[in-house]
Amino acid sequence: MHVRLLGFAMLLLIAVTVSANADQLSDLTTKAEKGDAASQYELGKLYASGQGVEKNELTALGWFKKAAAQGHTKAEVSLGSIYAHGFGVKQDWAESIRWYRLAATKGDTTAQHNLGLDYAHGHGVETDLKQAANWFRKAAEQGHARAQFNLGELYESGKGVPQSDLEAYILYTLASEHENQEHIFGKAKAEEVIAKRTRTEQKLSGDQKELAKKRTAEARFLAAVHPRKFGAPGFIGKSRGWFVWKKWNPATWEAEVTTDPPGDVFKVRVLPWATTYRHLSYGPRFDELLPGEKVNMFFDADANHRRGYCVHFQDEISQMKGHGHYWKIVETKGDKAFTAQVFAGDKPLEEKVHPFEIDPACKKWSGGKLADKFPLQKDDHVYMTWCYYGDRRVVKLLADDASLETLKKLESERIAKEVALEGMAGQIETIDKDDVQFMIYSSYWFQAGKLKPGEIVHLAATGPGYRPTDFRVEAKVVSHKNRGMYGSGVNDVMLKLVRPEDAGRLRERVTQVLRLIPGK
Repeated sequence: MHVRLLGFAMLLLIAVTVSANADQLSDLTTKAEKGDAASQYELGKLYASGQGVEKNELTALGWFKKAAAQGHTKAEVSLGSIYAHGFGVKQDWAESIRWYRLAATKGDTTAQHNLGLDYAHGHGVETDLKQAANWFRKAAEQGHARAQFNLGELYESGKGVPQSDLEAYILYTLASEHENQEHIFGKAKAEEVIAKRTRTEQKLSGDQKELAKKRTAEARFLAAVHPRKFGAPGFIGKSRGWFVWKKWNPATWEAEVTTDPPGDVFKVRVLPWATTYRHLSYGPRFDELLPGEKVNMFFDADANHRRGYCVHFQDEISQMKGHGHYWKIVETKGDKAFTAQVFAGDKPLEEKVHPFEIDPACKKWSGGKLADKFPLQKDDHVYMTWCYYGDRRVVKLLADDASLETLKKLESERIAKEVALEGMAGQIETIDKDDVQFMIYSSYWFQAGKLKPGEIVHLAATGPGYRPTDFRVEAKVVSHKNRGMYGSGVNDVMLKLVRPEDAGRLRERVTQVLRLIPGK
């Protein structure tokens, strides 16, 4: 039986840990009445739970509706639970599903899990275990414990998915690893999770157990860097700093990186949804980096390595400009070499002075124009792209502050041409008849923002290196929305297929990386 903790699920959504005092309540109410969605949601939670106010489910419902009307995801989930369980209203499965679906398509794991339960039990929809598995999987891949368990049950029974004790064991194992098992499942169900994990493990061969161990570790760490985590603060980049780029395999998306200054070399897996920022522009590929180039990089652990996944990079120019840093020339040595020191404002960021050589092919930008010569003088402020050549620091690009906008413009134009040719990477989230929800990875959040309703696009399959192949499906843009807290998250693009019969072709590729290519 699937895990559905009715009243408990709602309490998880609306519980608050501290009572609001009179001043806090007054401040929250003032903000809510002025239209602040977050305050409306928080006020709804207080009235739903009776924390600091007299419990009033109808008042809670009103505040949740006001917040949900502004697209507040958690308010949508709360409304889904209210109508599913009849908290202060008549139970209405159709209304519940409407709210759950709004939140689920934004990636909310509670809504995805509960929508899966509705399809599993036929609450407000026709029973459809394939759809149930689809929604459970979306939540499970983000680390939702109950979705992992429920999807495991489907695999164990072979309902909605091919029967697989291996898949069931992996999912039961993942579900059992969460802290506070009794809090998540309840005591009896928590014991059942362990019992089912043990039962399915006994059916596996030795080789299957080794494979399960590997895949469980991979799933655990991939949940931490799920595409929807990008654009939200604090979710990615547990290990970050200055590193030196060594080499890159565009076919496998694996790279070799070393510490700065160069030391031990380690291999990393570059995620297809990793974000990038080069020459002040968003969306460049990793193969734009130069061997030996110093880069600010963000990593997350994989199953075996502290820096297993590369999740973000920004080149030195982007990092320095963004933080108000620059190189200050200390001494010049003709037009071939100089020494410089990093400054933040009018103060040195570090005391050390570094020597640099200027590559004969160095691009020199002065006053917004490409120059044959760059007359360096003591105390000049400059920005650079430079690489380690052994112990030497060799400058490949040199620019003054007045040239940065030009560099940004040129880089943005180059990336725009690349996107027009190869599109933006992402994956299908849902297909309903001829309606397709496509998630564009946060790598291309800026470029995705230029899509217009009514625009014709193509969804292309990808081959080695996630490059587009000849498989193409034509669609029209209905709408798109960026989901990042600061604008740099994934984009959910709603599409209408030009040929409805293409839906079947796309369903075969829902787990693959695709590319959305603008234009005809």
